Formats: sequence, structure tokens, C-alpha cells
Amino acid sequence: MAHLFFDFTPIYRTLPFLQTTPPAFEPTPKHENTAPHPKPPRTPSRSIFPKYPISDILPFMRKKVNWSFRNTIFLSIILVLGGSAIFFQAPIREAAGNFYDRHLRKPSIGMEAVDVDSLSMKKVSIEEILASPEQYGLNESMLIVNKDYKVSREESFDIVYYKDTDVPMNRAIVSDYARLSAAVLDACGEKMFVMSSVRTYDEQSVLYDEDPVVAAPPGESEHHTGLALDVYAYQFAGPGFLDSPVGKFVNKYCGDYGFIIRYPEGKEAVTNFSYEPWHIRYVGFPHSQYISDHRITLEEYFDRFEKDQYYQIDSYLVSRQDGPEYWIPETYEAISVSPDNTGAYFITISGAL
Repeated sequence: MAHLFFDFTPIYRTLPFLQTTPPAFEPTPKHENTAPHPKPPRTPSRSIFPKYPISDILPFMRKKVNWSFRNTIFLSIILVLGGSAIFFQAPIREAAGNFYDRHLRKPSIGMEAVDVDSLSMKKVSIEEILASPEQYGLNESMLIVNKDYKVSREESFDIVYYKDTDVPMNRAIVSDYARLSAAVLDACGEKMFVMSSVRTYDEQSVLYDEDPVVAAPPGESEHHTGLALDVYAYQFAGPGFLDSPVGKFVNKYCGDYGFIIRYPEGKEAVTNFSYEPWHIRYVGFPHSQYISDHRITLEEYFDRFEKDQYYQIDSYLVSRQDGPEYWIPETYEAISVSPDNTGAYFITISGAL
């Protein structure tokens, strides 16, 4: 069988622990005559550590590589890992924080059914609410739009332009979007921009024809309502939005400003959309805080309400009622009434407890 040979000369010359007497090999026979034996010329292939079969050298290597050298190797590995941990400290800390928020952190905002008999209530009809929209805080903040609850081409929504810009959005979100935008600039030192807001039925049809995997069919997009915004930061849009300080801030704190990440990670089976960290949706308070705190979707939030029952969420009273008459407290500080696109209305009360 042919032997595999390896020249260990470079290793020998660079590693001091190997510079010992090699194992005994067959000595060169001496000449019979008395004349001095001429030294053969030294060639690169002939050295103090010539070529020998690896099967003969490895036992010698194992014998000479003592525990001290092994400990040195082990220490080197530890130093490399420790240096890497220091170098990647921020990403590791961020990843650990995200994992904790997503899987380990317990929600801090509760939802408890309230005995309505303990409250002084009165009935109001939908006609009264529609006749006095400002008195009852009528808005569209809790509309849900998906494959089960669609909107028609003929439906119109309360759309205005944001401040002095040409960006259309639902009237309900203007003031809180201004607060979120100011908070982003203050925390990140850069602005957040709107890439897409309101879309008509025809505009959504074009997008759906171009990419039916990403875009919702016309009638199933929340962009029709003006409650959804696709936002971005300078040089960071789409999936890359989350790589920017603005994207990280929005995804972590938008709930404090009335918005939610409408299509969160891990909820694709519920929303039928992949994770979209750039797609924010307005729902108002305390809904945004509860949804974000519990890491649920708008669909799952709706399912937690028993019809005509009031719940206490933080300092708010919230009820989802079918009508046509609605129970509301006789006294309160503020009220918000919004249709939900399923035939029911969300009634949100503050200052009644």
C-alpha cells in the first residue's frame, strides 16, 4: 500500500515545542576509510525533520503536544469567543431583547369584564349617534378589512390631507400620527416618511395584478380606509425598514401612539399576510396598547369581545355592540364610537370609572 507523506519542516521551524530530538531513525553508515567524509550539500528536502510517513509522525506529535499546549489552544478559543461577544454585543443584546419581548415577557395590560349593573347606563340609537357625530366621537378607527370583511368600490371614508402635505389619510389618525412622527424625530434624529397611504379600488387592482403574493385583492386592503400607512426611513424601506433606528422605534413603541403593526411576525396564519414591519395601522387607545402588549392581531382582538359586554382595559371602558341601540354610561369624560365593518360598533369610554 502506498504511504501518504507530509513535510513537517515548516511546522517544526515555527513551533518551539516541536524542536526536540526526533525519534531515532536508521543512522547513516560510516565509511570504512579514514578519510573525512565530505558533507553532502544541504537541500530544502533534507532537513533535521525530513519526510516520513504520517503514520510514524502522528504518535510522536501526540506525545509531544502536552497538556500545556492544549490549554493554550483552549484559552485561544475562549479569547476569540469572548472578543466576538464584545464585538457583537449590541446585536446580541438586541436579539435577546426581541426574543424576550416576543416569547417570555408577560402582558402588563389586562382586560376584565365589568358588571354593567354597577354603572349608570343609558341607551342611544344609531340615528342619534349619526346625527351628533362630534358629541359621540364618531370615527372609523376600528374598521377591520380583510378577506372575510371586505369593502366595496362604492364605499367612501373620512379622508383628509395630513397637515399641509399631499399625503391623504383618515381623519382619525392625523393627530396621533403627528405625535408618532415627532417622537421618531426626537428619538432617532431622523424623519419617518409615508410611502403609501390611501389607495383607491383601481389602484389596488393594479398592485394586485402586478404582485398577487404581496398585495391584497381590491376590497381587502386597509389602504382603502386611510387607516393603514406604509412608512419608511431614508434609505430603509420595505423589509429593510426594521434595520433602521426609525424602524426599530416604530415597531417597539407605535402602540403608545395609537398604532399597531398590522401584520406581525408569526401571525401569518391569522392575517394571511407575511410579516410587514413597515405597515402600521391606526386603532386608537387603549386598543393599540393592548394589542401590542399581548402581541396579537386585530382579528384576535375582536374575538376577545363578547357582544354587548363592557370590559375595563387600563382606565378605559370598551364594548362591542350590535345595536341598533347602544348602552353607554350617562357620565364620562370622552367617548369614541366606531363601526368595525362586521355590523357592530366599538364604543370606547374614558373617565367613567
